[in-house]
Amino acid sequence: MVDRPILFSAPMVRALHDGSKTQTRRVIKKPAALDAISVFGHDFLLKPGNVDLVRFAVGDRLWVREEFSGPHHFKPKEHPPAAWPIGCDIWYWADGNPDFGDWTKPKRSMHMPRWMSRLTLIVTRVNVERLQDISETDAIAEGIQRHHAGWMPYTTAFYEADGVTPANFHPDPRESYRSLWNAINGFGAWEANPWVVAVTSTIIKENIDRIAA
Repeated sequence: MVDRPILFSAPMVRALHDGSKTQTRRVIKKPAALDAISVFGHDFLLKPGNVDLVRFAVGDRLWVREEFSGPHHFKPKEHPPAAWPIGCDIWYWADGNPDFGDWTKPKRSMHMPRWMSRLTLIVTRVNVERLQDISETDAIAEGIQRHHAGWMPYTTAFYEADGVTPANFHPDPRESYRSLWNAINGFGAWEANPWVVAVTSTIIKENIDRIAA
């Protein structure tokens, strides 16, 4: 069992909070892992002793990094995040814009220290697969949103009169996830169909150091 950080965007943090996101997919980039797949097949990466190739294993605890802020009087150069005292007021930007307080501008997720994290994921399953092999059930488990009679189109040019709400929808959850993947990773990222590690987790709404190991 290993503790490690994992980054999520604000919409995905909200999906973790409401329990709709229990899976996440990360592209396998290590040349050694890709070479092993080409020679031995993708199941080889899940054999005991090969966890370093996929970075995740059942039982791992993942503490979520997300955009955050501290009080405005904290200056990044004088008070780096790692030096902020426990108990200092924190704003998590996945919760929306604050309507109170005097906060610094959002700090990037990668700079969130461990003690500040409020979500912990316990890995219950790890798979290695091609991105486009995702099932409808797994696409839904990735936290896509319901919209109209189907699922959210995350890359769309057609909106309601408010200019914000998408006017169309995807009847297939896999298509919704395809649009989400491209929105996050760039145009053509889905079409590249990379090898990914698919991680299923149990969500605990607590800091990693406040739960039993």
